[in-house]
Amino acid sequence: MKRLHIILVLTGVLMLLPRIACAQYGEIHDTLDAAVKTDTRRIAVSLGEISANLDGVRNVVSPLGEGDPIRWAQSLPGVVTGADGSSSFFVRGGNMGNNLITLDGVPVYGYSHILGLTTIIPQDVMSSVSILKGGFEGGEGNFTAGHLRITTRDPRDDRFRMSAALNNFLASVGVETPIGKKVSFMMSGRISPLALEYRALRGILPEFLGGFDDFGAGVGDVYAKLHVETSRRSRLDASFIGSMDHYSFTAQGNAHEVMGWDNMVGTLKYHLDGRKAYTDITASVNRYSSMQQQSKEYRGEMNVLSLKSELLEYMLSFDRVRSTSQMLKVDYGAKLRYAGFAPGQVASVDNSSQTILGTGYVQARFDLKDIFSMRAAVRGHYFHNLKDDGSYADVDASASLKWNILRYLSVEASFDRMVQYYHTLEGLPIGWSLDMIVPSGNKILPELSMQGNLGLSSQIGKHSMSVGGFYKKMDNLVYYRYAQTLFNGGMAGWEEHTDMGQGISYGAELMHEYVGRDLYTRVAYTWSKTNRFGFQSVNDGGEFNARFDRRHVLNVSAQWKGISASMTLQSGHWENGAPETYPMHVPGAEWVADYYSIINNYKMPTVFRLDLGYAFSFETKKVKHDVNVGVCNVTNHFNPFMLYFDASSENWKMIALLPIFPNFSYRISF
Repeated sequence: MKRLHIILVLTGVLMLLPRIACAQYGEIHDTLDAAVKTDTRRIAVSLGEISANLDGVRNVVSPLGEGDPIRWAQSLPGVVTGADGSSSFFVRGGNMGNNLITLDGVPVYGYSHILGLTTIIPQDVMSSVSILKGGFEGGEGNFTAGHLRITTRDPRDDRFRMSAALNNFLASVGVETPIGKKVSFMMSGRISPLALEYRALRGILPEFLGGFDDFGAGVGDVYAKLHVETSRRSRLDASFIGSMDHYSFTAQGNAHEVMGWDNMVGTLKYHLDGRKAYTDITASVNRYSSMQQQSKEYRGEMNVLSLKSELLEYMLSFDRVRSTSQMLKVDYGAKLRYAGFAPGQVASVDNSSQTILGTGYVQARFDLKDIFSMRAAVRGHYFHNLKDDGSYADVDASASLKWNILRYLSVEASFDRMVQYYHTLEGLPIGWSLDMIVPSGNKILPELSMQGNLGLSSQIGKHSMSVGGFYKKMDNLVYYRYAQTLFNGGMAGWEEHTDMGQGISYGAELMHEYVGRDLYTRVAYTWSKTNRFGFQSVNDGGEFNARFDRRHVLNVSAQWKGISASMTLQSGHWENGAPETYPMHVPGAEWVADYYSIINNYKMPTVFRLDLGYAFSFETKKVKHDVNVGVCNVTNHFNPFMLYFDASSENWKMIALLPIFPNFSYRISF
């Protein structure tokens, strides 16, 4: 746990925090909410999907001075956040690893960036973002909770353009240019000066570094897209995104630690428009890897421990959407994935396995304008693990409808049965590189979920309102017993140290949005209850609260002209610390004791956060300037990031990372 403490303290220092709270059972938050421009169109809500354009995402008040898709999603009903300041989120009772995050339809597995502060997707390339919580599309699959869908724009082909931006933790540059009459190209690169910021602060705030002697960081990302208009009705897009997060820590006593993760995705997509149909063919290569390494001198000898994980996936998909009439559309398609997994590689132990996942689907959409709309999909899956010969054939389905029973009142309902074959052995609450992605097999069954949703929605003038309830049942949820213990020998045979159980989640969601000429407001509230049971290694199979089960979550956003404010109020969640042991000594005897004796032995305090921001733009000659300034956590409320047990003092302790601090973002484009 000392390693965690050092890393978390460093994170706080690099955020220019005035102080870091670490108190025994002390009070110490979560989620930054969105502030949306008044000239941004209202959030689009349709059949379980909530969507926003780039402006609605960019103006989220965050440590980076501007928002990202995760921060935007964390402010919506039905979404619960993890630790304060992190990019983890939980949708309708599912685990963090039950979510799907895609970029132009291709999964992104390593989306966390800068120790969880943001995502790897550059804002300059985004077109829109949406989150689906139910009534899922036919072409979606291999997840059981929520789908955060990010879409990029095509590069403009009229003239050469260039932009640059700087915020608290990132410096970026972007270019886009036409190449001939039918070809255009854009590229964006970002780099983080974390190591330079550390060295600058080292002489100013040395008391916050503790036993930290040095720190190094290599953090950055790059995105590129080539767009080709192959004919009047067809186009070809080739894109690449790569990100890297590598950190090194040198502590006193000749101890050195390295951690990091990276994700690289290459995509080739062909689109063809017909008279009554369009077709998409997509091929992609996706590589995600993570690593941990610790070097420590013990009794005169240097010990080196390491842990590595990797996922390499090849995917080919075909999708066709056909309009049979003005009211009816029929979609169908197929997707084939070949993936190699290498989770928890310890020393010379080989945990690698290869899998094949094939999916076919058919979907119908019926739309009677302004009266009734419906979508129904059936998916068939076949999964095969080549290592242990484990095979599964499953059918899942989704359906959603909206009926305008009155002029200003609609009824909405959805149903989903989903299957997931990739599992995340979740570790730390912020989703660092300890989180390993593993496949189903003979010992690990596919995860299942079945949920229903029913609600009402209304739009009257400048007001939009929705209220509804959901119920979800989850089966074969995977729990890894050693998830919070680094370099444990159990990782060499992770299948032997997993447990499967069930979960139930139910709740109510409410959202109100007002779009005026100068004033914009949004209120999102979620009441929910989520539990887990049936895990024989946890609470003897009895019921317990799920991780980050927050009973009440209230997010309020407001903007008047360029001034924005956002507030979040969330119930505290149950926490049980790290499941490890420590030695006990008394005269004449010694033994090993657990850090805790029961599950959910302490409840974290309520989360409260108030963020303020101001955005403005101006032009000088041919250069446009966009400036965002703000203050996060104006009330300096120390919200809980993590609870852990300090074996040296035999006390439970909490850590907060995000007290009050300023943020800014400055962007120029020409």
